[in-house]
Amino acid sequence: MAVCNMLGSALGARLALRYGTGFVRVLFLVVVSGFILKLGWDMYVAHK
Repeated sequence: MAVCNMLGSALGARLALRYGTGFVRVLFLVVVSGFILKLGWDMYVAHK
């Protein structure tokens, strides 16, 4: 788990330096929106 954490941090830093904060902001919003949709879907399916 620690290795994946370090690799993710290195990848995130490289992306931020290469593409700037605008790209990171959009990527963050896409990932968070996906998690929100998945949570909503899981809650909807669980109550069926």
